Amino acid sequence: MTRKVYAPNVHLFAFHWKNDNQPNQLWDKYSSILSQKFGLTKPLEIEEQIGYRVNLLKHKNVALHFESKVSLDGTQFSITGRVTPVRIHDTYGLAFNARRPELDENGKKTNSLELNFLKLLNPSECLMPKEIGSSLGQTLLLTVWYKEKQGFPRKSLQNRQKLRELADNCLREFIPNEYSYPDFYREGQLFGSSIFEYGVPTQGKDYCHVLVWIFCETGSDRKFTRHY
Repeated sequence: MTRKVYAPNVHLFAFHWKNDNQPNQLWDKYSSILSQKFGLTKPLEIEEQIGYRVNLLKHKNVALHFESKVSLDGTQFSITGRVTPVRIHDTYGLAFNARRPELDENGKKTNSLELNFLKLLNPSECLMPKEIGSSLGQTLLLTVWYKEKQGFPRKSLQNRQKLRELADNCLREFIPNEYSYPDFYREGQLFGSSIFEYGVPTQGKDYCHVLVWIFCETGSDRKFTRHY
């Protein structure tokens, strides 16, 4: 099944123990890998704060916002994103988001994209667990809009299976061939849209946790943003 998706996003949620012998692991990975692979020039300025759950960006900013360009088959695309460093008790967290915006600079809707665009949101496999190396693990969340006008009813078992196939294909495009794809684990509904979970928790050291969330219902993304 070859289908296009709209406004694809990737979210990395990585966690690292504050008292580890390399406590700055997440911030170092931003500087040495993420900023380079996504062409970012803004440094991640960390400033420790007092409290149980605190934002760590200097000057009391919550997130570092960025814009960049990626290229696919000779065509350039704008991407945007944000980086949010936090501490929750004795754990550092890094939320990294890169996305194809829903609207262009003129306020018009961007075009739907082939699934191979997803590989541009994971350049040189930089978001994989082996590259980030966080001591307490990570989760990757892919979100894509599957636009209703494409004519894809979701009520029947057959069409739910097609959504699963779409999620599988999104995962294959996002994760490079050098890596083993995490096994399918389970599926469900979140805010009215289908979400698929990959990676079996008992898998051990090669565990890779990925969620693929296919927005089909108007409002799913807004509810997600509200609870982000």
